[in-house]
Amino acid sequence: MTNKMLKAGSRFLSLWSGLNFLISSLILTIVVFHIGNSPLLGMVFEKSEIARLDARVISALNCLTILYNSYAVALSVLVWFVIRLSLSKGQKWAFWVLLVTIGFVEILAFIASAPLGNVRWQVNVVLSALYVVGIGLSGYSLFKGDKK
Repeated sequence: MTNKMLKAGSRFLSLWSGLNFLISSLILTIVVFHIGNSPLLGMVFEKSEIARLDARVISALNCLTILYNSYAVALSVLVWFVIRLSLSKGQKWAFWVLLVTIGFVEILAFIASAPLGNVRWQVNVVLSALYVVGIGLSGYSLFKGDKK
């Protein structure tokens, strides 16, 4: 049963990785190819307020959006490889790496959006739920046998 739980945990964490990759790639495509500005602008400001912003402010936000989402894409790819090559094979070091790195990102996602009225709460809750379930199932599977 613990092997099934490890597989299920790995799947939830892979879903986290895939969804994070998809969202970040979409945002990068929008901003890098000038299809639009950072989606955060529309979440925080009304259209009339955006029109009054200095172009440098919009450019700075777009720059930060590109920087953040490029790191998010890279992290998603690395997480996927750690899950597939190590965690799914029962290597405990992979559990600890994923616990700390994804946990750090998920906690800071809530902290970052708090001053803006938690505008990304839907995305944060979904990603955090996938993470908590995945890391919980994986950890239970890996460490349950240690107590016997």
